[in-house]
Amino acid sequence: MADSSPRFDDFYLAHLVTEINYEEKSVNVKMKSTLYGLSEVVPGVSDPAEEGQEITLPLWVARSLAQEGYAGQILHTENIKQKLSKFIWQEEQTNSLQKIDEYAYAEIGAHLNFAREAKDQSSVTLESKTADLLRIRIKKIRRIAETKDQPEFLKSLTREEEAWFELYRLMFSEWVGGSWLGRVNQIKFGATLLLD
Repeated sequence: MADSSPRFDDFYLAHLVTEINYEEKSVNVKMKSTLYGLSEVVPGVSDPAEEGQEITLPLWVARSLAQEGYAGQILHTENIKQKLSKFIWQEEQTNSLQKIDEYAYAEIGAHLNFAREAKDQSSVTLESKTADLLRIRIKKIRRIAETKDQPEFLKSLTREEEAWFELYRLMFSEWVGGSWLGRVNQIKFGATLLLD
């Protein structure tokens, strides 16, 4: 029988799925120059995509077009700094966890990577603000995980946070329940038998 308890891999898988879904999210871009063949990559887009035309594309396509100079820039560091400041301010105003966008961490990560690649000094500020947000949210999630289940609370979590919550809750309940102590004593007893 397979073990269905949360694992650390669940956290990474949740983040990966969120990142993939975030990259497929539709964004509007303004074309800087005419481009032929875009409809082969994104069905339903008019071909050619004319200069000055605003079109809706998956984020990953829009980002590629912006990098190649066909479309306007879509990642703006100032916007994410303001968003992070707002998230932090909201979290500091209450003891309960505030609902954030399901793609919040993927979006923050995309902006951080963009700032780092551009050697933008704002990446340090973004990293600091991200760490502040994580500290506040993880503290609240940890507090809830150490108490009873609260289904309403789970609605405020992103996929990554939910995976982390389940993993932490399992570890905490095993720790408090003493099952870890039994395993440690078994290991000590087994080691003692081997040494004798």
